[in-house]
Amino acid sequence: MNCYDDFADFYNELMDCDYDKWSQFLVNHGCRGSGADLACGTGNITFRLAEAGCSVIGVDASPRMLTVAESKKKNVSNPLFRCQNMAEFEVTRPLDFVTCVCDGVNYLVSPDDAAGMFGRVYASLKEGGVFIFDISSEYKLRHVLAGNFFYDDGDDVTYLWTNTLKKGVVIMDLTFFAKKSDGSYRRFDERHEQRVYGEKEIVRMLSEAGFSDIRMFDDYTDKPVSAETQRVVFTARK
Repeated sequence: MNCYDDFADFYNELMDCDYDKWSQFLVNHGCRGSGADLACGTGNITFRLAEAGCSVIGVDASPRMLTVAESKKKNVSNPLFRCQNMAEFEVTRPLDFVTCVCDGVNYLVSPDDAAGMFGRVYASLKEGGVFIFDISSEYKLRHVLAGNFFYDDGDDVTYLWTNTLKKGVVIMDLTFFAKKSDGSYRRFDERHEQRVYGEKEIVRMLSEAGFSDIRMFDDYTDKPVSAETQRVVFTARK
């Protein structure tokens, strides 16, 4: 089962995210000028940053997701999209900012990959540049998702979603039934894996990569993180 393969065609329909709120937070906290949006998916944040006046490269490991993103482009030069694993991210010119939203970092199930990516992001930034990203919190993964079952029965697609916690990784098995033009349904399955990262662990890895002025926020607001925060947003400076 391939992560974000067939799911790419239904990603925008199924994701319940306030991208306008998120992108405004990013701009307000320093995402201006040139930047990269890691794990950009179909470009929902990438396009909004471009519309805010940024020059942006959207980076994602899924060709299918990027195909959907490219289909939405109106400006041929901004944003640009690149197929690349974010653990191998690098640029030829220093950037003003790097983002990674919607728990992209959790998909780096190896802590060494996460730490390595933080180091690569640090190297890609100009002095004073900002790195902003979020994670699904330890509380969310251990107490909201792990061991639980979710489903949604939509008009065009139905999904069944089970979550299993194993050795610090939540394994998400999803089964989709997508309606075809003749009224029948096509089934496909995907498996997603997300590492449980604690806030202190993330702060330590950022510090070891060289970042300073590391701050945490509750779900793209200026509120502090609480014990039941489900999405922790980090900002860090070079």
